[in-house]
Amino acid sequence: MRVELRITSGSRAGQRELFDKSVISIGRHPLNDLRFDPERDPDASSRHAEIRILGDKATLHDLNSTNGTFVNGQRIAGERALFDGDLMSFGREGPAVEFHTVTAVAATDRTRASGAAVAATPAAVPSAPSAPAASAAPPRRDTGARIADAVHAQTGTLRKMVIGLGVLVVVGAGTAYWIGHRDSAQAQARVDELLKRNDSLSAMFEKTVGSMKGRVAGLDSALAASRKETDQIRSRIKGEMQKGADANVEDLSARLDKAERRQHALVSAGNVDYESIAAKNGPAIVFIAVEEAGGAYMSGSGFNVSPSGLIVTNRHVVQDAQGHPAKRVKVIFDGTSGAWKSAHVLKVSTTDELAFIKIDDPGTYPVVAGVAKQPSVRVGTPVALLGYPLGTSTAGMGGDINKIRPKSTLGLGTVSKLLADTLQFDAFAAPGSSGSAVFDARGFVVGVLFGGQTESNGRIVYAVPSDKLAAQMPPEGTAIVR
Repeated sequence: MRVELRITSGSRAGQRELFDKSVISIGRHPLNDLRFDPERDPDASSRHAEIRILGDKATLHDLNSTNGTFVNGQRIAGERALFDGDLMSFGREGPAVEFHTVTAVAATDRTRASGAAVAATPAAVPSAPSAPAASAAPPRRDTGARIADAVHAQTGTLRKMVIGLGVLVVVGAGTAYWIGHRDSAQAQARVDELLKRNDSLSAMFEKTVGSMKGRVAGLDSALAASRKETDQIRSRIKGEMQKGADANVEDLSARLDKAERRQHALVSAGNVDYESIAAKNGPAIVFIAVEEAGGAYMSGSGFNVSPSGLIVTNRHVVQDAQGHPAKRVKVIFDGTSGAWKSAHVLKVSTTDELAFIKIDDPGTYPVVAGVAKQPSVRVGTPVALLGYPLGTSTAGMGGDINKIRPKSTLGLGTVSKLLADTLQFDAFAAPGSSGSAVFDARGFVVGVLFGGQTESNGRIVYAVPSDKLAAQMPPEGTAIVR
């Protein structure tokens, strides 16, 4: 069975691929048969699913994907039979693909049909002149002469057709050459302009890298990786142009343009006043230690939103996997030494990864600069994260837990996707980051980090948007909502 897969959504929307094989692998890994973009299609797993064909039957198999495989909106468990026109989705918000079977028509059959149509077309025959009614008929010519005249007329028409066809072939070839030469010249001009523009960006990039160096966790490595990526793409573009591979140049040009946008985002992120964000909000960041119902210990991050001590964190920080509440909760503010405070869980959201902890010890505690009522961010917007990735395993966090002086980590990121109930960031997170505050350039909280894409090694992370937090804020914390 030969199948056609029509991609209807995602980074490759509008494209089609034909396959004539028994197993078609699907996912973001480069070795898959149907490959999605590893960055623009994050909902699809590296090895997401397979289409297996046996005779005239096709089945779709989910390969334990992270976000599930759907057929016509229904999530499948294991495998499902496929029929012509079925819509497959790889992740509920991931790329969608239509399944179609293809019936091949042999070229010889098409040629034969065309020949039959030509054979049925009647040839033009010269009409005989009609004789005047009152005139005597002219003498009849002998049969041989009349046959010779008919042959001459027919072959004359044929010669004209052959000559006309030859002219069309020459003109067509010339036109094709001219179009090809023009398209090649246009492709070369586009690439030259792209490389020229990238040269300008690289000069600006080099100028700003020095001033950013060492300012924020993860910035140096992100800048270096971005520069290496653009250099590799530029090198490949030049190589493809030398070979005249215009189609590959188009693809590489699109990749270079995308890499430039990421580079711009990094430069923008590096120009944010992170020192001001840390100074305004750092004292309100808290390290959370929890004893779970089963006796296990874990840690997380949080931030204070009320002078009386109302702390925001994640639901899974204060509950175990079965939903049992924590047995004990202790918190300590950033930069304080051994100053643990007893606390209890005040409220747990039933709809979002949010929880509110109330400090039991009376006092006046530092608060964040503000919580955005509506997160004013878009794709590419730089953000800052404050929390405790890896818990006590980071520098300065070792030693006796009772004497610990927590030191939060400031990280940068950029918004990579906006959904109604989730913000997605290109940033770094790790166990212990749960509950970290995500700040915009003003220093206001725009999200509460709660997890990430396992296959991204901590580089694709998710947060609850601040409008969800503002809507569920207990009364004593509403004054901080801006």
